[in-house]
Amino acid sequence: MKNIVLGLLIILCTGCNDDFFNQVPNDRLTIEEVFQRRKYSEEYLATVYSYIKDESHRTNTVPWDPCSDDLDVTYDRADYNSYKMNLGNWSASSNYYEFWSHFYRGIRSATYFMNHIENNTEMIANGEQDRIIQYKAEARFLRAWFYYNLLRQYGPFVIIGDEVIAGDLENDDVQMTLSRSPYDKCVEYILNELEIASHDLPLHFTEQPEIDYGRATKAMCMATKNRVLLLAASPQFNGNQAYKDVINKDGTHLFSQAYNEQKWKDAAKAAKDIIDLGIFDLYKVKNKMEI
Repeated sequence: MKNIVLGLLIILCTGCNDDFFNQVPNDRLTIEEVFQRRKYSEEYLATVYSYIKDESHRTNTVPWDPCSDDLDVTYDRADYNSYKMNLGNWSASSNYYEFWSHFYRGIRSATYFMNHIENNTEMIANGEQDRIIQYKAEARFLRAWFYYNLLRQYGPFVIIGDEVIAGDLENDDVQMTLSRSPYDKCVEYILNELEIASHDLPLHFTEQPEIDYGRATKAMCMATKNRVLLLAASPQFNGNQAYKDVINKDGTHLFSQAYNEQKWKDAAKAAKDIIDLGIFDLYKVKNKMEI
């Protein structure tokens, strides 16, 4: 009996495939397969959209109110960052509202999508080249939006461009030691990306199918452009002497020390361009007697 069992074990062992435990489950998609089907590509793009922060929660999701005199938090809660900030407990070692890594993950995802959506075999076969172009423009807008979020929170940032940096690099890899670009160059990069994206997007949500409401539009690009230009023209970044010693390791100054009035004119023109579209109005509350 022992000999029979031993023989069966020998047969089973010799009949096994060396790669048996290395097989990929049938229900797992490869990244290549994601960009061969429209459905999966759209789901990937939806994930890129998910990196947009919800600014409707103005005390816990974004730091703008606690950083200003618009808000005074009157109660204590151990995990309430705005309360800690309100007390002046935010220092260089604090990690309150640490969104640097969050937005760079969004930037990476947007770039990866842009680099692969043009090869979607199903959409190409169905003659949906226009949809591919639009989706790529949406991802470009999202990438510019994420960079704008970095700009307003951290100032000068690292411009990655269209290269997707691998997620498993060593700390001493050259791509892990990229320097921040000067503030004005960061502004120029965002504006250029918004301009490119705007050419392939619908003007306004009223030109979109109802199912696409909330997706990027040319009007969004124009509004973001105005935000970027207004920030660049503000006293905080337009010739602020407080930043004269902020430099990279190679000696590059990250903030221009010269006040530039043209920046205000550019911001004003960007705002006027939106007004001249003639598709937006101020919200007006009707008199109760008129209702």
